[in-house]
Amino acid sequence: MEAPTTMVVAREGLPLWRRLASRLAVTFLALTTLGILLTGYLEHRELKQDFQRVIGGFLLNIARAGALLLDGDQHQAVVTKGRNDTPAYGALRAQLQRIQQANQLEEPVYTLTSFTGEDGRLAVTSRGQEPVGKEYRLPPEIQPSLRRVLTEGKPAITPIYSNERGTWVTGFAPIVNRKGKTVAVLNVDHRADAYLIALANLRRSLLVAFLIGAGVALIGGVLLAQLVTRPVAQLSALAGRVVEGDLTARARIAARTEIGMLADVFHLMVQRLHVSNRSIVGVVERALEARAGEPGSLRRLAAAANAVGERLDLTTSQQEALEFGALFHDIGEIRTPEAILHKAGPLTSEERAVIERHPVAGMEILETVPLLTPALDVVVAHHERYDGSGYPHGTKGEEIPLIGRIFAVVDTLDAMTHARPYRPARSLSEALDVLRKGSGTLFDPRVVDVALGIPAERWAELLQCARA
Repeated sequence: MEAPTTMVVAREGLPLWRRLASRLAVTFLALTTLGILLTGYLEHRELKQDFQRVIGGFLLNIARAGALLLDGDQHQAVVTKGRNDTPAYGALRAQLQRIQQANQLEEPVYTLTSFTGEDGRLAVTSRGQEPVGKEYRLPPEIQPSLRRVLTEGKPAITPIYSNERGTWVTGFAPIVNRKGKTVAVLNVDHRADAYLIALANLRRSLLVAFLIGAGVALIGGVLLAQLVTRPVAQLSALAGRVVEGDLTARARIAARTEIGMLADVFHLMVQRLHVSNRSIVGVVERALEARAGEPGSLRRLAAAANAVGERLDLTTSQQEALEFGALFHDIGEIRTPEAILHKAGPLTSEERAVIERHPVAGMEILETVPLLTPALDVVVAHHERYDGSGYPHGTKGEEIPLIGRIFAVVDTLDAMTHARPYRPARSLSEALDVLRKGSGTLFDPRVVDVALGIPAERWAELLQCARA
């Protein structure tokens, strides 16, 4: 009868660190602590990468769209003369100022023309009166990105870097001449200090979370990990949606900590990005209308297209894509010679072939600007026809994107009811009759039925034309 007592005494006499319960508790606590540390590290790294992608996308959109507005041949002429008091320099400087103002940028926007050693050469700036060709010392962190843009002609973004003036991210985009050669680089700088401060606050909050988790051990550690990861996961998911182009995305983060502050900074940045993107669209839209000599024509087309789209129950993203497509459907014509575009008489077969390349040219231009890629379905397909007789690819039927089919109908109505150099305008009733006759051959019959269901008074208002 002594054996059990001996065993009990033996168990109770074990040192604390040799007891199984203690070892399990210590093991679980160590795993919990390690898990919190690892989770904090991975979340911090992921969030930093998310911010770099979002800020990088923001700057690349500005740089790419801004570079489209700059005349490469004019820029070459300014650099060749080496003077900052010429009308050409003034025109480029005014365009840079518009880019800076439209996007609410605090720092000046400028162009660089060459890169030797550690120095770049400044050409035109939106602020100040620097000499053309002035050497500009480049931080080591941005040199590889700038060299890539100059040699490969592809937009690039720098990593976050610091100099004596602060912490920055810079976006570059090539400025090309009519031959497609890169002649300069558009430089757009953005301060990153606020985001780094927010990230530093996040690091401190994660350290506090680790200490508390280690103190409260098992249950407290698990609960704290969930408390920390939930808002960060929400913010990370939100950043992913923003990177994909959804600028209406929002996340309800109730945390009254540095993470909540970081969410506020992030939401503010997204709001500014949305305003900036709309400003970019407006700048490019006005530039295209000025080139065509028809102020308000693109906005008129967008309104008419959306009137049809609303009756076809398009989603919000489809409606925006249709709007952007209407605004930029003929952007490829900037590569078409003016003499052909505005020719009063009939086009030769060679001239018509040049004209018919503009949808593909438009696609090549817009696919480099993520902000405007939703417009591609309209830009490429608005001259396709339901029976396959259109161009550039001869696509037919349901293979043509829906918003392309919608815009083909609206563009045809608008074109017929407004005069062109080679023909007078038709009446609205004649134009609607052409649609009716082309239903099922040239145009999608479902879209035509919707268009014909809109009262003539409404069409006259949308197209700004006479009914008779």
